[in-house]
Amino acid sequence: MITITDTELHKAFQREYPKDLTCTTERKSPPEYDLDRVEAEKLVGKRWEDIGADLLQEFFDIASWLNPRSFHYFFPAFIKQSQIDMKRTSLLVDSLVNMLADVEVAHWPKSLKDVEAKLLSEYPEIAGALAPADEKHLRARRQERWKCFTEQQWAVVRKWLSWIHQDEQWDLDRDVLRKAMKNAEKWQAQRASGPHKG
Repeated sequence: MITITDTELHKAFQREYPKDLTCTTERKSPPEYDLDRVEAEKLVGKRWEDIGADLLQEFFDIASWLNPRSFHYFFPAFIKQSQIDMKRTSLLVDSLVNMLADVEVAHWPKSLKDVEAKLLSEYPEIAGALAPADEKHLRARRQERWKCFTEQQWAVVRKWLSWIHQDEQWDLDRDVLRKAMKNAEKWQAQRASGPHKG
């Protein structure tokens, strides 16, 4: 069931395509270890309207690798495709809800830990890059993403989270989802009272 229409998404999320998609372009790292660049390349040249559930199922963690502006640009695709294909987008939605709830990495779903273990077994040389991250740094990185959203966009995000909350088919930690909903409400209130109204 479509709760948020394309028209609503276009009205709320009007912006330019980001010039750069990744977080690592400012850092000096060998290209083969530049995971966010490699992952984000899947979206290069694609408009958010062109992103389908197939890609989001295969690269469900792609949102983690995008810089704040790119994350913001592609967020409508995440909303749209989750409404079209719950099964293929479930891991992505779980990841997004955890980001918004500001859940510590240690509490991420088992499915994500399995992926990390598989990646480490296939590419042991990147173990240092994937070592347990500093929670303070991760929290700051998440905050930078959410700061991009306007009051109007937060209203759409909250509507989307409410839709997820009402549908029992979503296999999410309901406590984490409620925390994400509360955080979205706080962000919207902040934007409403701040200088960057949307």
